[in-house]
Amino acid sequence: MSVPENEEALFSEAVRLVQAGDSAGMAALYDFLSRGLRSYLARQLAPQDMQDKLHDVYLEVVRAIQKDQLRDPQRLIAFARTVARRKVAVYIDTAARGRRDEAGFESVFHLPSALRTPEGELIARQHNEVVGKTLVRLSGRERDILTRFYLQEQDQAQICAEMGLTDTQFRLLKWRSKARFAQLSRKVLLGHLGVARSPARATAIPA
Repeated sequence: MSVPENEEALFSEAVRLVQAGDSAGMAALYDFLSRGLRSYLARQLAPQDMQDKLHDVYLEVVRAIQKDQLRDPQRLIAFARTVARRKVAVYIDTAARGRRDEAGFESVFHLPSALRTPEGELIARQHNEVVGKTLVRLSGRERDILTRFYLQEQDQAQICAEMGLTDTQFRLLKWRSKARFAQLSRKVLLGHLGVARSPARATAIPA
């Protein structure tokens, strides 16, 4: 698609100024990219992530210009759209993996109903004990956000309001709490396995 002559001149000037490190050129470039990419990013991304991705694209385009990788100013928006499409593809792939991880993590708190057999009831009891002992070892805020989100099934807006968190703080705290839970639960589980195996080891020792 051809670029109008007036825009071509503006793009050329913006690229020249960015190469020179001029703040006016940086501002003009951001304005061009915002107008050229905002509608595309809005269709592809969650609202809270759109501005972050626009900023990421802007920084990559600035680096490309400063490294003299964008020789034709007419290609400025086309180049930026290519960068944006690549970042959106990574975002979608990461989001899909995140949903799978989320489902796997949620299953830790919602064990399917065990078979009504002694073995099934024992597994359920041990599972609940591991979850309980792990939650106790977390900090108050870590335990609070995991309990609210996974056990009480509160939505993000309610948790943010009641815990005084922004959307970004919510995502960061939940991610850190999940990682901490996974780390501690392995230690608790190993402790359970050690206790479970000790009688067997004791009987194997000759008198």
